Amino acid sequence: MKLFTNQNQRNAKLLRSAALGMTLLFFGSLVIIADPLQSILDTQLSLKPGALLHRLWLLPPLDVYINVYMFNYTNVDEFTAGRATKLQLQEVGPYVYKEVLSNHNITYNESNNTITYTPKREYIFAPERSVGDPKVDRIRAPNIPLMGVTTLASSLSMFAALGLSAITRQLNSQPMLEMSVHDYMWGYEDHLVELASRFVPNWIDFTSFGIMEKLFREGNESNVFNMNLPEPKDKYGVRLPDAPRGYTVDSINGERGFKGWEYNNANNGTMCNRIWGSHDATLFPLDMDENDEFFLYRRTFCRRLPVKFNRTTSYNGLDAYEFVMEPDSFDSEVDNANSSCYCKNNRCLKKGVGSVSPCYYNIPLAITYPHFMHADPSLLEPFEGLQPNETRFTSTFVVQPQLGAPMQGTHLRLQANQVVGKVNFNRMMTPFENMILPLLWVDLNIDVLCLSLRLLIHGIKWGFPLLQWSAALGMLLAGVYQLCSALMLCIWPPTKQFQKVDQVERGATTIQVIGAGLSLASGLRKSSIQLDPEEQHHLLFGGGSFIPKLAKA
Repeated sequence: MKLFTNQNQRNAKLLRSAALGMTLLFFGSLVIIADPLQSILDTQLSLKPGALLHRLWLLPPLDVYINVYMFNYTNVDEFTAGRATKLQLQEVGPYVYKEVLSNHNITYNESNNTITYTPKREYIFAPERSVGDPKVDRIRAPNIPLMGVTTLASSLSMFAALGLSAITRQLNSQPMLEMSVHDYMWGYEDHLVELASRFVPNWIDFTSFGIMEKLFREGNESNVFNMNLPEPKDKYGVRLPDAPRGYTVDSINGERGFKGWEYNNANNGTMCNRIWGSHDATLFPLDMDENDEFFLYRRTFCRRLPVKFNRTTSYNGLDAYEFVMEPDSFDSEVDNANSSCYCKNNRCLKKGVGSVSPCYYNIPLAITYPHFMHADPSLLEPFEGLQPNETRFTSTFVVQPQLGAPMQGTHLRLQANQVVGKVNFNRMMTPFENMILPLLWVDLNIDVLCLSLRLLIHGIKWGFPLLQWSAALGMLLAGVYQLCSALMLCIWPPTKQFQKVDQVERGATTIQVIGAGLSLASGLRKSSIQLDPEEQHHLLFGGGSFIPKLAKA
């Protein structure tokens, strides 16, 4: 009965080991083949409601800063009086502002796989990073409204030009203004602007003017973006042909191109005047590689800026793709379809100078690299104090490939300039005729990523995969161990167990015999029973059970 019970326990243990081993092997193999981590990452690193990337995108935890460097004109009186042949420029800065981005009014458009949203940007002064207080520091800089009106007047009739000249004299408008850095950047009351807003409100709908206000802040709460979501893929994971690239802009305020650059909806425009296909510099596809070339869009540029892959690098242990802006990013040529739209009436600005006037009320403004780097050398001749330097002024854009977001190392460096054309009937403006005057240059950069983002990126790259592989390997090894245990129970004979059982039974029998013998011997002593020789020999050397003849009787 005991042997039968032990055999049942042995069989039950064998079945448990085999079942557990097969289960562990199945799930371990399933983890390796199905790769559930990748499925989880694909879901969480998307813009689906509730996904991790969606929450990060609504309020990006990136520290974006704009370093502003002003140009102070220190010898205006000498230059206008003819006592100096060049304008002396003093670079003042940086005055640093933190850009805080948030996205609102989210709508998903399943019909065309896009998302509609309204980005809002706020600018907060960062005194700890700045050279001084912009409300206290004062500079002397070009009067942008006056110079803009004077340049536009050159294309009007003589009587109109004379009328504008008389108005500017009546308002006592001066070519150069002296004011605080803050007012020049973010807005000051100007009599000429106020007058224009009264007579041509459809064109000038503001009464104050600030260069940073116009370049960065204006309209950033009313622009409605429509962005393509990641392109659909077939069952093999290959992107469907002709699908728009993920996270590229489809339209802004319903427009897919720059009307000011004569975008044509019928033929989808040209590389020169398109908006669609560019990135708003907040999200990029996760499958980017070294062959990617893309375009950046911000209203400030009034165009798409092409950036090309430069190198693979790392910052603080994080993988990074570094892209650079080409030296000819602001060039315009009549014979080049990619830049001919910037030439109005077949007249192009000088090399390295990009017009942005259609985006800013047709005020003759232009962007270049800082200190006219990569531009026509003749632009430097009227000035002292400009020193082009590629190490300091090259624009780089760095993308973190695991997260598809911009990161530390990004520096977009641009200079805003006042374009002065032909001057008619205005003696005060004559010294500045046909000049391009630097106003300021900015360095839009990203600080070190916060700790939570760094941990997330490290987890995506190697932390989570290591945990998945450790779990899969652990299940496989445990499964093999359980199957080996079951196999040993199946093929290994239980002889030792049976020998132990037999020895126990024999021991019990011996104890019974000895006990019986002792009892018998005691009884013999008490009754003085005499045994014959044969009985004595059997009692001393015999085995098994023994019953004396007297007991039988």
